Amino acid sequence: MSKAQILIVDDEPDISELIGMYLEKEGYSFTAATTGAQAIRLNAELHPELIVLDVQLPDMEGYELCTQLRRTTNVPILFLTCKDTEMDTVIGLSVGGDDFVSKPFSPVALLARMKAHLRRSKLGTAGKEAPVDNAWIGAGPLRINTLSHEVTLEGQMIELSAKEFQLLALLMKHPKQVLSFAQIMERVWGYHSEADTKTLQVHIGTLRKKIERNPAKPSAIINIRGIGYKYQEQHA
Repeated sequence: MSKAQILIVDDEPDISELIGMYLEKEGYSFTAATTGAQAIRLNAELHPELIVLDVQLPDMEGYELCTQLRRTTNVPILFLTCKDTEMDTVIGLSVGGDDFVSKPFSPVALLARMKAHLRRSKLGTAGKEAPVDNAWIGAGPLRINTLSHEVTLEGQMIELSAKEFQLLALLMKHPKQVLSFAQIMERVWGYHSEADTKTLQVHIGTLRKKIERNPAKPSAIINIRGIGYKYQEQHA
């Protein structure tokens, strides 16, 4: 079985070569791009299964590039950045990024994350051609179809990112059950680190803006302080 094709987008060749060296040791194929324009062309030609994307590129911001890539691909996108503020994370995830890795980084840790995202991505695409008649979850105004990846709120279709959908599906499959931060990170991202709960919190925030009547006072996704989250089924 052939390993996944990875696209690395970074204007520093040394970083791309370092990541590529670790990928090749694991049997993965990789292609490097140094500009946003080159990345768009290579993505269309190669259809990579995962993209590693630097935030600062010479011709455009990584956030803008991510927005353009999301028009044609749903594969995992991991941001590399020297910035590590909550606002940077919010922007990166809101434009369609799946994860945020700060520079300097451990190549071994980055590779582990990439593998986790690839595993989750393969699981997420399994069974998409299966019948969807009995795949709906939710009895109130919010309903999701776990096979067709459709989400409706009060009968209207809403758009979620891949990670937002996986997160919502996990919580809705376990209504009223508190899932710990570690359980959610393991099930949705494929790994868990105390330092990465910010990624989960940001995803919860963007998800609430799309499904809650009042995101400032959430009633569907409830935070159990210091433990995790639970889904409270809504009523019309």
